[in-house]
Amino acid sequence: MVNSKPSLSSTKIVEKCFGPQNYSHVVAFGGGVKSKDLKGGTSSKVELLSTLRSTQEEKNYLNGENKSLIGSLSTLEDKMKEIRRMKESFTAQQPQLRATTSPILTE
Repeated sequence: MVNSKPSLSSTKIVEKCFGPQNYSHVVAFGGGVKSKDLKGGTSSKVELLSTLRSTQEEKNYLNGENKSLIGSLSTLEDKMKEIRRMKESFTAQQPQLRATTSPILTE
């Protein structure tokens, strides 16, 4: 082909031999080799779906754990509020207890 039409550019020669070119194929490395193949292996769709599924399951588990911990924290906060109220009530009654309790006389 090069000998019969020497005026053709190398791009035109490649297009005559291999058909129209696009940027996703690298002709220099053989027919149909894609640039992503040269960059390294890619995961198959099944592997990607499996990874996605396990990631979603982990996310759901962690969301459940988070809700459980939030519930426990809320319960602890409520108990702390009740303890503070009891302490304040007890502290407020202390002067009254001292006044009503007679000192022990040891004569």
